[in-house]
Amino acid sequence: MVLLGAVVRFTGLADESIWLDEATSIIIARLNLPSVVAWAAGDIHPPLYYLVLHFWLRFGESEFAVRALSAVVGVLTVAATYALARELFGSRVGMYAALLLALSPMHIPYSQEVRMYAMVAVLSLLASYFLLLALRRQRWPYWLGYVVCATLSLYTHYFALFALLFQVSFLIGRVWKVRVQRRQLWFILLALCTIFVLFLPWLPILYRQSTTGGGGWVEKSVGQPSWRELADTWVQFSIGPDRQLYPVWLRRLAYGVFALCLLSGLRALAPATTRAELVEGRNSQRESLLFCVTYILVPVMTVWLLSQFKPMYTVRYLLPFLPAYYILVAQGIHQLPWSGVRILALVLLALTALLGDYAAWRTPRNADWRSASALVLRQAQAGDVVLFSPRWDEKPFEYYARQRIPVNIDLPIPVTETAAQQVTADLSQRYQRVWLFWERGHYSDSSGMAKLALDERATLVETRDFQGIHSLFLYELSTSGGR
Repeated sequence: MVLLGAVVRFTGLADESIWLDEATSIIIARLNLPSVVAWAAGDIHPPLYYLVLHFWLRFGESEFAVRALSAVVGVLTVAATYALARELFGSRVGMYAALLLALSPMHIPYSQEVRMYAMVAVLSLLASYFLLLALRRQRWPYWLGYVVCATLSLYTHYFALFALLFQVSFLIGRVWKVRVQRRQLWFILLALCTIFVLFLPWLPILYRQSTTGGGGWVEKSVGQPSWRELADTWVQFSIGPDRQLYPVWLRRLAYGVFALCLLSGLRALAPATTRAELVEGRNSQRESLLFCVTYILVPVMTVWLLSQFKPMYTVRYLLPFLPAYYILVAQGIHQLPWSGVRILALVLLALTALLGDYAAWRTPRNADWRSASALVLRQAQAGDVVLFSPRWDEKPFEYYARQRIPVNIDLPIPVTETAAQQVTADLSQRYQRVWLFWERGHYSDSSGMAKLALDERATLVETRDFQGIHSLFLYELSTSGGR
C-alpha cells in the first residue's frame, strides 16, 4: 500500500505549473531562517512548513523537487493511517484504510502541492496515534511522541488546533468513563501543559493574525458555510473535489457504497444486547469507533459553527481529518456480512478512486504560468515591463521568469481608477511596452480598471488567454521616454 501510494503521488508530479500559493511557499523558503519566521508572523500560517522547505530546497527548485516534499509526506500518511487503523480495528482494516488513502482523489492533489496541508495531516495523525498508544500502553515514550507531533502540527497549520480539540475531548471522555490511574492522569495533564507551553510563544501572533483579517480570502470566496457545505465535505472526502470527472451513475453508486459502509461500521456503537454480541467483542469496538467519530465530527462541526461568525471553512484545511474518515469506512467494509460483498465494495471504491485519479491527471488544475511566462520571455524586448492585476500574480510569474524582465506590482487591491491611471502614467514615462496579466472577474479588479487605463493611453498589440490566468495583453505605450 505504501508503494502504491508513492507511485500515484510521484506520477505527474511536475506536470502542472507552479501556482500562486506554491510560489509563495518557495519565495518564503528562499529567505534566511529569521526572515522565514518573520514572514510567517506577518502572513496567515505558522512557520514550520516553510522552515522545512527552506532546507528541502537544497535538492533543487524544479517543480518536481519542490513538490517532492509533500509527496514524501503523503506517502508517510498512508503508512501512518495503516498503523492507526491496525491499532483500532486490526491489520485487515488497516490494509483497507491504507488502500483508500493511497488512492484518495482528495489526498493526492495536496500530496503534490508545495503547501503545508499534507504535512499538518500526517503530524495530526501521528499525534492521535501516539495518544492512543499512550492511553493503551501507558508508556512515557508514547506521551513524548504525542507532545512532539502535536506541537509540530500546531506550528504547521492552525487547524491542528481542532485536531487538538478532538484529542482533548477524547481524553476527557476517557477520564470520565474509565477509571484512570493517578499516574496516567498526571501524564495526561503534563502532556497537555507541555504542548501549551511549547506553543505559547506563537500565541500572540496567532491572536493578532486571527483578529486582523487573516484568512480573509475564505470570507470572500466561501463566506458562511451552509448545511450544503457540510454535505459537500462528505462528497469531497469520498470521491475528491472534482465530481464532474466521474460518470453520474458511477459517482452516485460510490455515494451509496460509502454511505452503506459508514452505516455498517457504526453499528457497533449500539450497545450489545445478547451474549453472542459480547463474545464477538462488539463492546470492545465502541471506544475505537468513538475515537474515529470524534476525530471527524468534533473538528469539522466546530469549524463549521465558528465559521458562522468568522468564515474559515474550506475543505483543504480539513485534510487532517480525512484519514479517520477512511478508517471508519474501512471498518464498515470489514463489518459487511459476506466476504464477496466486502471484496466487491472495496474493489468498487478503489476503482472509482483510480478513475478519479486518472481523470484528474488528464485535467489541468493550476493556472498555466509556465506557458504564459515562456511566451513573455520569448517575445520580450528592451523597454518591456510586466504589470499584474491582481498584483500577487507576480509570484508564480517570477518563479519562471527569474528576474529576466522588469515587473510592476504597484496596483493596489482592490484596484481604483485613480491608482490605475497613476500606474499607467508612470509606466509611460519609463517603458515602451507593457504586458498586462489580468484575472477576469477577480474581486481585486472585477471591472478591469487597469486594462481601461491602458486602453486610453496605449495601443493594444496582442491578446492571449491561458488556463487559470484568463488574459494576457501586450500594449505599446504611445508616450515613452525610454528606460
